[in-house]
Amino acid sequence: MLQKILSSIFILSLSFVTTAKAVIFSAPGADSMGLQKMAVQRNQQTYTQWMLEKISQSGAEAHAQVLDFSERALQNSTNKQILTEWELLRQNLELNSADRELLLLLAEKLKLSQELCRYTLLDPTLESLLENPESIRGCAQKAQAISLNFLRKLKDEDLVVIEGKVFSKGQVPAKLWPGNYQWKVISNSYEDYSFQSSMVDLGQKVFTQKAWIEGSCENYKLNHKDFSVLVQAQVYFNEGCIVPGVPPEKNFKTWAKEHKTLLWGLGIVAAGFAAYQLRDKTVVITTP
Repeated sequence: MLQKILSSIFILSLSFVTTAKAVIFSAPGADSMGLQKMAVQRNQQTYTQWMLEKISQSGAEAHAQVLDFSERALQNSTNKQILTEWELLRQNLELNSADRELLLLLAEKLKLSQELCRYTLLDPTLESLLENPESIRGCAQKAQAISLNFLRKLKDEDLVVIEGKVFSKGQVPAKLWPGNYQWKVISNSYEDYSFQSSMVDLGQKVFTQKAWIEGSCENYKLNHKDFSVLVQAQVYFNEGCIVPGVPPEKNFKTWAKEHKTLLWGLGIVAAGFAAYQLRDKTVVITTP
């Protein structure tokens, strides 16, 4: 009985997933050129292309934590307190474009030259927001080069996210202001890998990446936790093996066993949806 209920929830949840282009993941060792060619031919997106679009479109509003910090910093904090809290904010929050703009303006207001340099070197388009562009004149002379050793570890199609700002491999800034940054490497073949590192330590960083795909073309598993991505995903092994994110031969019982937490969450959503549909209706229960 429980399996039937969960199966119904699974089918119902599929109807909530909007129609979209397939998101294509790559099995470890698969040919990158073949993957890109297939995506173009089918008018679909690789995972990195999808993430680039997703991150670029986010950030219309600053996070509440950034707004709160900015307000407190303008009121009564000393520069030492501000810099300590600023560092903690960066360590615990992936900034978006609105966050970076607000923090840049805050840095200019408080005359914190190191923070001005940090954000304008990361994103030179922010310079247009400054009232006094002369305040960043000396930034480039004190900047540190990004390690070539780090860049060599990336594939050409990989993305690098620095303080929430996304770059393709070829667009990563040549230099940044010294200090610690929040980094993320996004790959078609490996799970997103986030870490904190200074510019000095970046070249020595060892990646501990886990493959998106386990198994072979005949028996595989895609390890993505986002259900809406999973159901529209495809997996590229080679030109002769392009398969859906959820293996078609896998029955519901097996799939449900691997995704219990997800199904219970979907059950709550489905129950809430049903309750909303019945909110203005009178329900009469009769006994036989």
